[in-house]
Amino acid sequence: MAPVATSALVSQGHKVLLVGTASASPSDLTQARDSIISTVGTQGSVNFEQFDRLATIPLPASTYNTIVTGGIAPSAYQHSSAVLAALAKTLLPGGGLSLTEPVFSATARASGSLPASLTQVLERSVADLVSTLKISGFVEVTVVGQRQASEKEVEGLLKVWGVEGVSVAALDGQIELVEISAKKPAYELGAAAALPWARKKAAPAPAAKPAVPAPSVKKTAVWTISANDDDDEDAELEDEDDLLDAIDLVKPTKEQLAAPECGPNSLKKKKCKNCSCGMEEEEEEEVEVTSAAMDVDTSSAGPVPQEAIVSSNANRWKESAITEVVPKALQPKSSCGNCYLGDAFRCGSCPYTGMPAFQPGEKVQLGGSMLKDDIDF
Repeated sequence: MAPVATSALVSQGHKVLLVGTASASPSDLTQARDSIISTVGTQGSVNFEQFDRLATIPLPASTYNTIVTGGIAPSAYQHSSAVLAALAKTLLPGGGLSLTEPVFSATARASGSLPASLTQVLERSVADLVSTLKISGFVEVTVVGQRQASEKEVEGLLKVWGVEGVSVAALDGQIELVEISAKKPAYELGAAAALPWARKKAAPAPAAKPAVPAPSVKKTAVWTISANDDDDEDAELEDEDDLLDAIDLVKPTKEQLAAPECGPNSLKKKKCKNCSCGMEEEEEEEVEVTSAAMDVDTSSAGPVPQEAIVSSNANRWKESAITEVVPKALQPKSSCGNCYLGDAFRCGSCPYTGMPAFQPGEKVQLGGSMLKDDIDF
């Protein structure tokens, strides 16, 4: 196959990478290089690299406009994914790739009569090669040319592959040489771009009015408070005396500041001789409750008298084997007033915690066998 030295991807001023093989003759390499130099001119350049080194050497990133590989006879090597990735990395965004590679024909793959020694060398068809190029990051992959290899070319391929015992005539029409052109995307790997619908159209700017120069004011002068501002006659300050009412200006007497001698807010704990604040009535009620409690006999173990039982509108408990109702006179006074409502309304230190709800004035105690052990030791 003739060298692809005048590829459509090579233009004036391009920087081209020519990939050759050790099996190519020096005359073919020189001819291909001279042909590309004549196309790119003095402003372009041509660099040469061996095919078997592409996957192992660090190629310069984003350097070449065009890469020509496999175009110098014999085109006997397949481009692996590692080689294609290295070629894509060294291309400039939008750069082109001209690739020539041997493949099995469609009829040869359909027949299934290929020698095993050849299937180890050629593993893919034209469709497989196009798919590999796309996976490697190339776009606009196009099959430029595809033809059957001549007997002389097949003989050269078998020699390069080191395949023996296979007749050249038996491979007539089964091996093809395909030339493919592809391009690198017009962006680098990892590049970012704004989505088109995220861009807002700028509204037409209104007619410009003549700008009035603003007075130059230092920011520090605006926010700095001077120590002489009180002496400034132009400064508008609030009069502090205007914020006070007439009652605020009256000084309270010692009698007004002292605690009252009598009443709920006084410091005295006993009633006066002629009490008129209600403290005398409270003391009398406490004495009556204490006397009533002392009159009730609670030493007997029998049930509480019927007249001392307080009925409950909630559960109607009277006398049973598990509950006993204590008279009102013996019950402690609740400080919060929610003891009878149940545990959900009681304080954390309430003595009624765990007991059922009851009516105000009642106290339900566990009685009967509820306070005895279940097992006697």
